[in-house]
Parts: sequence; C-alpha cells; structure tokens
Amino acid sequence: MSPNPNRKKVAILGGGAAALTAAFELTNQPDWKDRYESITVYQLGWRLGGKGASGRGQDGRIEEHGLHIWLGYYENAFRMIQQVYRDLGRPPNAPLATWNEAFKPDSFIVIAENMPLRWRFWPLQFQTNNEVPGAGGEFPSLWSYIVMALREMHEHFAAHPLARTPQSESAATTHHSIEEWLKGLFKEAELDVEATAVASEAMFLQAARKLAEQLDKDPRQHRAEDHHRLIRLLEEFINWLFKKIEAELETNDEARRLFICLDLAAAAIRGLLAEGILFHEDALGALDKYDFREWLGKHGASTWTTGSGALRGLYDLVFAYRNGDLNRPALAAGVAVRGTLRMYFTYKGAVFWKMQAGMGDTIFAPLYQVLEQRGVEFKFFHRVKNLGLSADRKAIAQISFGRQVTLKNGFYHPLFDVKGLPCWPSAPFYDQIVEGDELQAQQINLESFWTPWQAREKEIILEQGKDFDLVVFGISLGSIPYLCPELIAANEKWKNMVEEMETVRTLAMQLWLKPDLTELGWTMATPVMDAYAEPFNTWADMSHLLVRENWSAPIQPKNLAYFCGTMAGGIPAPGEVGAPAQAQNQLQAMALDWLKHNIGPLWPQAANPGNPEALNLSLLVAQFLRVNIDPSERYVLSVPSATKDRLKAGESGFDNLYLAGDWIDNGINAGCVEAAVISGMLAANAISGFPMLNDIIGFSHP
Repeated sequence: MSPNPNRKKVAILGGGAAALTAAFELTNQPDWKDRYESITVYQLGWRLGGKGASGRGQDGRIEEHGLHIWLGYYENAFRMIQQVYRDLGRPPNAPLATWNEAFKPDSFIVIAENMPLRWRFWPLQFQTNNEVPGAGGEFPSLWSYIVMALREMHEHFAAHPLARTPQSESAATTHHSIEEWLKGLFKEAELDVEATAVASEAMFLQAARKLAEQLDKDPRQHRAEDHHRLIRLLEEFINWLFKKIEAELETNDEARRLFICLDLAAAAIRGLLAEGILFHEDALGALDKYDFREWLGKHGASTWTTGSGALRGLYDLVFAYRNGDLNRPALAAGVAVRGTLRMYFTYKGAVFWKMQAGMGDTIFAPLYQVLEQRGVEFKFFHRVKNLGLSADRKAIAQISFGRQVTLKNGFYHPLFDVKGLPCWPSAPFYDQIVEGDELQAQQINLESFWTPWQAREKEIILEQGKDFDLVVFGISLGSIPYLCPELIAANEKWKNMVEEMETVRTLAMQLWLKPDLTELGWTMATPVMDAYAEPFNTWADMSHLLVRENWSAPIQPKNLAYFCGTMAGGIPAPGEVGAPAQAQNQLQAMALDWLKHNIGPLWPQAANPGNPEALNLSLLVAQFLRVNIDPSERYVLSVPSATKDRLKAGESGFDNLYLAGDWIDNGINAGCVEAAVISGMLAANAISGFPMLNDIIGFSHP
C-alpha cells in the first residue's frame, strides 16, 4: 500500500513538557504515520525538559532548574506518564521500572508563620486515599465544591475545642433568639428546620452547611435569596468567631490557624455567591480581573487571613510576584480559586507526589525514549532564531535556526547511565561534538540566551512545503518577542499577549549536608514548606534522592534540601554576554547572606556556634545554585486581567501554527506541568482531532 501523498511534516519547536506532550499525543494513534510524513522536535542545546529539565553533575548529583513536585490532581500529566512507563517496558528489576516506583505520595506540608519575635511552623498532615491520579473522572462543579467546603468547614470547627466551649446561663436567651431566627430563615427557604437545633452561635455555620446541602445540585435552580441567606450565615459565624478569639490570635496558634482556615473559606464562598459566579458564562474566569488577596478582602476576609502564611504560601507556590518584587504580589483570583479547590478537594492518593529521581530522569528521559521508539526525530543543538511569515502574513513560511555544533556521527546520543537509570548530563557530551574541546575550554553554555557562541552557529532555514507543513510552537512566553517579531507586528492578539502577560526570574538552591534531618534539629516529618524567609521561601526535604546519586566514600551526605523563590530583574539585552555571570554572582551573595540569617529556626542543631541563626558551613558537603534568567526559563505569571490575553492552541491567527505551553489558554492558566500537558493535548487536538476534548480532564471545569 502506497503512503498517503497528503501526509504532513510537523516541526515542533522546543522540548519542554508541552511540546513533548503534543508529540506524544500526535503519535498516540496507531495510524499516525499515515497522517504525518515526519514529526521532528527541534531543541536548543543537549537536553529536553524546558523549565523542568535537570542534569547530572559531579558524583551523579541531580541538578534541577528548581523544585518540582506534582500535585495529586494532575490527572492528565499522570495519565500520560503512566502510559509512557507502560510503553517503555523497563525490566521489573530496573530502577524506576514503573510509574508508581518513579512517584511516591507525600502528605505533609508546613506553612511558616512570621510571628512577632520568632517563626512558627504550622504542620498540615493531609489524609491519603486509595485513588490513583490519572485514572480519570471529571472534577466537581463549582457548586459541589462550595457544598464540600461548607461541610469541611463545619466538621473542622466541630472537632475543635472552641465548638464545645460551655455556654453561660446569661447567653441562653441570646442563643434561643438565634435559634428562632434560624428557624424563621429556614421556613422562608422552605427547608428542614430541625437541622438547626444547636445551642450556640456556631449554629450559623451548621445552618449554612444544611442550607447548601438541601439546595438543588443545579445552581440554576437556586433563588438569589438562597445565596443571600448563605452569605448572611457565614458573615454572622465569622463575626462571632473573630470576637470570641480576637484577643488570642497572636499568641494561640490553634485558635489563629482555625480562624484563618475558616475565614479564608468563608470569604471565598461569599465572593463566589455575591458576584454570581455560578451563573456567569465565564465562571471563574470572570474573577481573573482581581488579585486573589484583594478579592478576598473585598468579601470580608480579615487582615489576619490576607496577611497569613497560608495565603502567602499559595503565592510562593506559583512565584506570584511581579518582576520578583515581594511588595507586588499578583495572582488572578479565578486562577487561585480553581487551583486551590482542586488541590485541596480532588487530589488522588496524596496532595503531593514526589519524583524519585530528577525530573529529567523521571519524566523527560522516558518520554524521549518512547517518542524516539515511535519514530519522532530529535534535532538537538538547534536554536530557533526567527519565525518568518508568508507574503500574505497568514502562515509560517520559514523557520530560521542557528545550528550550534557539528556532530561527529551526525546524530547525538543524549543519555547516560547513573546507577542503572538513563539520565541527562548537566553538560553536553563533548566527545560527540567536533567543536567539543573548544566548547569545554571556553566553558560555553549552549543553553544561554547570551552565549557568545552564536557567532559560530551555522544558519539553517526551513521552508514551508519542503521542510515542514505544520508548526507547533512550544517555547515559553518570554522568548516570543525575540523569536516572533513578525507575528507580533502582524497580529494584535500577539501584541496584546506579550504586553499584558508577565514572567519572573526564579532561583534555586540545593544543599547536600552531612547530618540527616533529625540531626539538623528538625523535629517534624519530612516536609514541603512554603512562606519561609525570602528569597528562598520554599523548602522541601529531598533526601530520598540521595540513593539515586553516586556519592563515593568518605563523603556521604545524609540530607538533601531544595530551596526556591523569585529574584527581581528583567531580561537583559541580547548583547549583554556578561548577564548570566552577573546574575549568578548576585545569587551566590544572596544565598550566603540567607544562610547566615535563617538557618536557626529550621535546623537549630546545624547552626554556627558563634551565630545561632547561621549555618555551620562545615556541615555542607556540596551546593548547587541556579538562577533562571533566560527568556524561555522565566516562570509565567497569572497576573490579574491578563487571562483574556492568552491565545488558544488552535487559534494562533496563522494557518499552520499551533501553540503549546502553560502560557496559552489551557483551563488552568497557571505555571505547572499539568497546564503544560493540557496545552500539548490541545495542540494535538487542534491538528488531528485527538485526543478528544472530552478526554482532557478538567479542561472546562469550572
């Protein structure tokens, strides 16, 4: 049988999660070779992964772009990686032979609270369940989330000693009046009144729960007055609770934390009801014009809540600070509500899942191997320089590359073995490159936007109809002004996108230490912590990765700590070849200063004897510092009012161009691997019709 003469050539630009998901989904149909003559991934430098890339350094050390942990609601990402591991078919005795060897559940989170005089650590032990992420099923409706939240609030409060505080006899008349008022309210609503028969102001919360549970599951059947009643009940309850514990909010950890949880949830529910979001055609997207903190305050949240470590931790999680300025937090309210609801109420197995090796080893090496087996071609060391338009400005006519190196055998083998696991190196294999000795001697970074090596590149121009037919642009937002000036000039939507959407520098610090976690003085379980001292506000104990590294005696670290955060600064001009070194020097100074002033509260037994706040540097075995300043590495923010400017995967405005990345309109609209995977699925759907939109879990809810 002769090949289909109409088969297309697909060029995929970039090798991050979104781009590789598009390649995976395009090749996931058994007849894909009848549709496409070729699918080629063009990648800068020597490794895949984008913002999720990792490499192996000295002693097999895992060196990451930052801290990467998957959330338990990442349905699409888990489903894809499960298929990748099945298709890979590693022998049962191989390292990380299956996906559930590559990922392990993690349920312990700590929120740092910067209280007067000292830091307080708020432990949150999430329950686990028997569900498997990636197994399918749809997310709840927004109304269902509200009912779940009210139920959780009531049960959480009912289990607290405050709910069982003995009432004085003098309060009996007041309580009787409250009960009568509630009975009247429920009678007006034509609902069950017996559920309100309790004997304190806490009945406001119970009544709100019961009212919500008795309303129709379809909010379109609700009356506006039903929502007004819920708002009033929550207001009465929170006002009562605040008055009851106001005097001890600063000194009583349990009372403060209870109030923050209940106040945050109550303000969010009141906001959703008051603004009619359940009836709005754009649902949560209608809230993206607000900053989350401001929106909560608008709907009654206390300053204790809006200034809490719990809320700051959410901003830290998504690096939500304009240009890295901690005084300019910015997180679109709809994005925040959606992510919080999914993270808290719909996780499967555990709230977090930790990879059991580097992200490059766990995700991108298996993906590369499976795609290569399927027949996808990879062109490493290809730096995209420009996308050129056709004469009528309706399609991509040319793609210009700088080919960075000459390969000795015409093909690059990118992986190597570390203790039986295929891994990416932190530097290219120079012995496969004609210019390898020169690159190594000059310490050239081929992944850098500012590399002076550009003058040595060989220009390659691909032409539409000859070298490609369709293009998937999978390079991140920060690079678009440099790679797509013709598209920005030709299309108002591209112009608006690059002007309104924002990115931020991120930084990462990894410490290998001689003592284990207990010997450092940490007294709780192994944590993931947010809202700690800036700029390294997030910490995760990643000591489980040490067994995947290749340390030799006599130095054997027993603890591995990952820290990350944001750094202020824009994108230096293309000609500033010294910019990376300047940023790295700045990061080193920041890290040294931070280690001098912030270790005592975390690891008291690791402190310097002469300074109880500083790390005893003799305990340090090794460190790895990284600042992500390159345009494509900058984290994409979810700033208020910019969601509307996100482009859709299949609506680039150019006939043969499709988009993939966490920066496009993907239903989550926040920087995470799930958003990237969904965007890759959407790009594949726009090209081929597969996967079906209904098979993309959570894309349209809520």
